[in-house]
Amino acid sequence: MCSVSWLLNEEGYQLFFNRDEQKSRAVALPPQSLSLNGVAVLMPIDPVANGSWISVNEFGLTLCLLNNYQGQSPCGPLISRGQLLKRLSSERDIPTLNVAFDSLDLTRFAPFTLLAFDPRLTQTDKAVMAFEWDGKHPRIFSECSPRFSSGVDLEKVQQAREQAYKACLEQGSNRQDLLALHQSHHPEQLHHSFCMHRSDAHTVSFTHVEVTSFGQSMSYVGGSPCQHLTEAALALQCVTLPSYDPSTDSLIKGLL
Repeated sequence: MCSVSWLLNEEGYQLFFNRDEQKSRAVALPPQSLSLNGVAVLMPIDPVANGSWISVNEFGLTLCLLNNYQGQSPCGPLISRGQLLKRLSSERDIPTLNVAFDSLDLTRFAPFTLLAFDPRLTQTDKAVMAFEWDGKHPRIFSECSPRFSSGVDLEKVQQAREQAYKACLEQGSNRQDLLALHQSHHPEQLHHSFCMHRSDAHTVSFTHVEVTSFGQSMSYVGGSPCQHLTEAALALQCVTLPSYDPSTDSLIKGLL
């Protein structure tokens, strides 16, 4: 169960991600910088399977994973979907990600939707791509903000959250508005909210990713956004990467 929205401008993009999990799920580790296939990658770590649900790399490619609870899981032993994201997180851009996705044996994974944000993504170039696996067939298509997943009452959850998103856009589409949205509650049904609360599950963290031509950063706030998400918390938990400069095929030295 998750909620993801994004904001595009002429400098790049921002991603806003609420992760919803069972209350029995182990607490994730905050973002850390890893070297995967020689590429610097930022991602929080799920200690259950040592994978992740969101990443950004030195090229500016961001991936985020949503479980597809309405799909049909293949038979046989399965690999954690968090490992799939980790495996693909070192790709350079959407074209190379396409090639890597085509080479996967998807029958080893439960259904999912992987959203991919190209390093060149801006308000002018708006093609956020979705790589979807329903347990039987893969599908690749462009996607618009927002996107949700839920194992309970998906249709009503989508309807309520989309209404909240549209109301947010009417107020204005900026960073502060979307941060407030990801903290918000449905007035009657808390399990329909962006900041979700159920007896068995709740929103366990919020992740913000920002990518521009100058570099990329990831901020992570553990706990329910309604209680813990503030600008101060985001600033305190912000991790940055050196930026890859394709014109010189080298890394800009030093952290931003």
